[in-house]
Amino acid sequence: MSEAQPKIVIVGAGLAGLACARVLAAAGRPFTILEASNAVGGRVRTDEVDGFLLDRGFQIFLPGYPEARRVLDYEALDLRSIYRGADVFVKNRFHRMADPLAHPLAALSNFNDVIASLRDKWTTLLLRKEVFGLRAPPVDIQEMETEDYLRDFGFSEKMIDRFFRPFFGGVFLEKDLRTSARMMLFLFAMFDRAGSALPARGMQAIPEQLAQALPPGSLRLNAPVAAVRAGEVTLDTGEVFHADHVIVAVSEEVAHRLLPATDNTPLLPSRSTTCMYFATDSLPPGDPILYLDGDGRGPVNSVLALSRVSPHYAPPGQHLLSASIIGAPSSTELEQVVREQMSQWFGADAVSKWRQLRTYQIRHAQPESRQLRLGEGPLASVIQPGLYRCGDWCENISINGALLSGRRCGEAVMRALGEPSPD
Repeated sequence: MSEAQPKIVIVGAGLAGLACARVLAAAGRPFTILEASNAVGGRVRTDEVDGFLLDRGFQIFLPGYPEARRVLDYEALDLRSIYRGADVFVKNRFHRMADPLAHPLAALSNFNDVIASLRDKWTTLLLRKEVFGLRAPPVDIQEMETEDYLRDFGFSEKMIDRFFRPFFGGVFLEKDLRTSARMMLFLFAMFDRAGSALPARGMQAIPEQLAQALPPGSLRLNAPVAAVRAGEVTLDTGEVFHADHVIVAVSEEVAHRLLPATDNTPLLPSRSTTCMYFATDSLPPGDPILYLDGDGRGPVNSVLALSRVSPHYAPPGQHLLSASIIGAPSSTELEQVVREQMSQWFGADAVSKWRQLRTYQIRHAQPESRQLRLGEGPLASVIQPGLYRCGDWCENISINGALLSGRRCGEAVMRALGEPSPD
């Protein structure tokens, strides 16, 4: 009679948990994933509302991510590219900032010094050279904030305020640009390598692709976990799972509640974001480009016509726009204020025809701590024998970080089982 295999339980079916499960499945190791919600994906989810695809909060995908390239089938995702550049609203009109390597004619014909000087253009090329070939946040530079790095590198205050602040502010969900420069350089390299894109049928296509490889019966949905310790997982219902290996693959704030304290570092407040979705019957001709608030007047930091990127985001004859706001303002007049700002950008007549579909407020969109402490390196996967953790908050705050952390955690479990990772 063969010896029973060790029991493995993964708490959370977000990207990290699915990436961890991928390693175990490839090794033929049975496991159970306990997911609190009704579908896989964690923060990477998409809802269908009246035929529109609404990602939960504005999200984009960077095809240059090395770990994503390693584990995802891009052809099956049917990635649709976003224009490499931005239309920046400054002084009552939009100014095109086109990537000169991707769109040389547009960059030349739209050049002016309202956003960037010739020196800024040259400095951008130097920065591209600096990050060429980068595959992870660099460790050979001093830890410093993004704003300080950009200024020290030679960019003008105008370029920082009118382009980098809204652009990376939207990525980092904070416009002070206090995020680690290591993270900014990594993301700059990813944008430079392959631009940005969306899966044709919404961001949830990414975790759903990973979940397709799960063994039948290994995923249990609507199973929120109340407590975790080495060897044991307890659900809210009181049901107990005994396991030799327990992997906690949840968000930082949930992990802080479930896991035993491993250090004395306080949990910093999460970064939040608000995304308002609007439908309209028509849009003027244009590119699938990101619109940015270069004046910094807000509240909207960026807008993207998602149906221009992929027509699958909207029903035939309809269009979908997202308006992204940094933070989670609670004003009951938020829609009115947003419409007033959008009327300045796109015209009152056009905006009056927009129909609001849904507003998402993601209060725990990004962990604060990992954005500031990349210099300390990734968090260890193993907390104690039989108890593990993974998530973007253990690596770096990105889809790439979540996938990488999950793989490394799966490999740590395999080492504990005395087997090399098959991947």
